[in-house]
Amino acid sequence: MATNDNNPTAAASRQPTAVQFNHIPRDILYTIASKLPPKEFVRTSVLSRAWRRPTWQTCPRLTFRLRECDIDRAFWYDHVWRFIDDVDIVLREHRGKVVGTLRVQVESIVGFVPVRFPYSAIDNLVRFAIASRTKNLALDLKPPTRWRTYGADDRYPFPFHLFDDDTMSTPCLQNLQLSFASLKPPPPSHYKGFPNLRKLHLQASHVGSKGLQRVLSRCCSLEWLHLDRCHIHDDVDDDELAVAAPTLPRLRYLRVSYGKLTKIEFNAMNLATFEYNGDFAPIHLIHSTKLQGANIRYNTEIFQEHTLVPLLKGIPRVQNLTLNARLGAIPLLEKRYWLQDSPLLKFSNLKHLQLIVRICHREDFKHILYSSSSFLKATPFIEKLEIHFRSIYGWFDEVGPSREDLGQCKCNNYLKSILITGFRALKGQVEFLLHAVETAPALEVLRVEIDRYPSSLHQQCEEAEEAKQCARTSLSSVLSQDVTFDVVII
Repeated sequence: MATNDNNPTAAASRQPTAVQFNHIPRDILYTIASKLPPKEFVRTSVLSRAWRRPTWQTCPRLTFRLRECDIDRAFWYDHVWRFIDDVDIVLREHRGKVVGTLRVQVESIVGFVPVRFPYSAIDNLVRFAIASRTKNLALDLKPPTRWRTYGADDRYPFPFHLFDDDTMSTPCLQNLQLSFASLKPPPPSHYKGFPNLRKLHLQASHVGSKGLQRVLSRCCSLEWLHLDRCHIHDDVDDDELAVAAPTLPRLRYLRVSYGKLTKIEFNAMNLATFEYNGDFAPIHLIHSTKLQGANIRYNTEIFQEHTLVPLLKGIPRVQNLTLNARLGAIPLLEKRYWLQDSPLLKFSNLKHLQLIVRICHREDFKHILYSSSSFLKATPFIEKLEIHFRSIYGWFDEVGPSREDLGQCKCNNYLKSILITGFRALKGQVEFLLHAVETAPALEVLRVEIDRYPSSLHQQCEEAEEAKQCARTSLSSVLSQDVTFDVVII
């Protein structure tokens, strides 16, 4: 049907109408409001009733942020109390409403002079979160610098008593992040806890192991836990992170970072992922029969019996393991009896092993063969092996034992893929490659990567090419024609 463009009525009907606030979906209005700082959010109340009504009555996300100011102490306190007044205005407007997310970030330090934030104001925010049935609560209170030097008295004492107040509703918290807090003294025995909490992140906080156990025992729905640079101390010489009973049946992810611990023990039968970064500490996750992946970075030397054997006993059922550690010396008495053929000293479920070996001393070159081959012996069902050597030292060192010194070794009948990076044609590397190939009858892919650092530009090409030729010459006689073999310079 033909249209008459000259008809003024038809043309007017096709013109876009002015967009009003009530035309914008509420979720978009909420998103806009949640991204505004508190002061700007308060100012939006003058826009219109149509804006004020939906956004001020129910805003799913509130964020309050107080940044460090390079001013003297008197002006700092003025700034703090203005901030608290602005926060109170926002909270009064939202009283009795549901607030899905509440985030507070306070930097309470001026230069190198600590100035404690009035923690009673944080308590008021916690009360508001409970009353507003908040699901996501983040209290980030750590100073921007030098926060490691502060003690438990400088940290925010978490108000467990507020969650046991009979006048308050049952906490709806699902995600809780606490930074620069203190969980000491521990909550009382009648502490109700967080029955709906699924995710807990503790950072730079002080907590006793008994107190942590009591807190976690009241988190029956917990699925995700990260303890980051927490000081776990029970007024004894050793720090021990142990949550053995009751169990955490729903915990799927566990990460512990930079904590000086002597033991890590959790009873989490459905744990799927475990990550650790710090000094060596025995790990006991023997009840985690469904552990799919473990990523462990030790800052101390490893590959010694007192370190590797507890690791084997602690996570025996892991399927994928990434281990990043410095290569340490192996005592002479342990070389022949290294990881004897005991079923208790095996990764019986391990399919993929990734080793990141940091060589910090030239004399450690002679230990490459024993340390690397010990993992082959402990992983009889491994299918994929990656070893990434990290060293600042040179090439072609002819030190260390030969593979014949290992004695008779069982075959790794399931090993199909091997990747070696950081190859420098060191004797230990060459002997290990020969040993791995000779004991892997099902091998399909072998890749060796050679990096050129450290060397001068002229030496890079020359030494890398020599290492490449060494790898090809050494392995050509033992490799099957069915194996895809590649040596590359990167």
